[in-house]
Amino acid sequence: MRIILWFLIGFICLALPLILTVFNIINLFKKKKIKENVIDIITFILGIILTITLYKFIGFKDYNKPIILDGLAVTAHAPISSWSMPTVVSILIVGIVSYFLIRIKKLDLSPLIIVSCMSGILICSIYIVVFIIQIFNISMIENLFYGIPFLALFPINYILCSIRAEIEIVNYYRQKNVRPKEYENKFLNKCNKILYDTNKWHILSIILALPLLIILICILTLFGQRPDEAIKAFLETSDWTLSREISPPPITYDGHYLCTVSLKGHERLVKPIRMGIRHGEKIVVNRQLCVANAFENLIEEKAPKFHKFVRYIYDKYGFPLSKHIHTSWQADITYILMKPLEWLFLLVLYIFDKKPENRITTQYIGKKDIMEEIK
Repeated sequence: MRIILWFLIGFICLALPLILTVFNIINLFKKKKIKENVIDIITFILGIILTITLYKFIGFKDYNKPIILDGLAVTAHAPISSWSMPTVVSILIVGIVSYFLIRIKKLDLSPLIIVSCMSGILICSIYIVVFIIQIFNISMIENLFYGIPFLALFPINYILCSIRAEIEIVNYYRQKNVRPKEYENKFLNKCNKILYDTNKWHILSIILALPLLIILICILTLFGQRPDEAIKAFLETSDWTLSREISPPPITYDGHYLCTVSLKGHERLVKPIRMGIRHGEKIVVNRQLCVANAFENLIEEKAPKFHKFVRYIYDKYGFPLSKHIHTSWQADITYILMKPLEWLFLLVLYIFDKKPENRITTQYIGKKDIMEEIK
């Protein structure tokens, strides 16, 4: 049953998008289309869902956050900065809406609306090409392992569908042979004739693309986006073709369940305070982790036999527990459940240690520094 389920998931996520791409290429060049409407609907619905799902699954992080090296966990720096997403999504919405307006011939749109839609498609297509250039930078083997090349499938299909839609709408109006209205004003009459000339629609769409983009930027600026946000969306990243930023070094996750809590929990709750060193690797440290480690350090120093028992309990139960903490909510729950033990550790530290806070604050900064502070 599991084999069948995984086969279906693999088919929907990988094989079906590739099959749809083949059909869209065929429909672009073939006069008699193959289930054109059905393929278009599936392409857009499935393409949008799978692209969003894959983007979330990869676990992209902004350039200013370190990558977590967590075994086989998939994570990488984002090819688009998260704070620029409103601009990116707006451009995509304009492109998709423009596509469907000219795709549905029953709407019987005026030439001005059609040309404006073609401008929206042009803006979106250029942006999509830049995105494809952005993601094809890291080695193809690593890209394929993360599934990153599949992020380009829907953008490619959008371009294929848009080219076909524009060709069809031009041919449709040529067949209708609609004559432009006559105006008394010579200038309006001339403009109207140009608009009804289907041979000039592609040139007009390029001309109208700039004012349309300016209007979109002005609207987005009112909602807090920067005027050059569309460009900075790609520049304010790291590890990609157009990236201009440098990220902090990666963090290694080593299986300590409180390290996992500090790393994966919501910042407002677990409150990470700084970076630390564990087994020569950088980790995220919070107060709870430091208190627990200081307690272990104290009993190792004062009661070695009891420390061995505590260490045995942790190795038996704590390490396996960390393997089950996969989400932020699971880390948050573990953090809350550990609070009573944290208070107990603090009580022991304040009773039996002369400088408890020194011992707590010097955890995970190197053995020499710890010994100097305690002495």
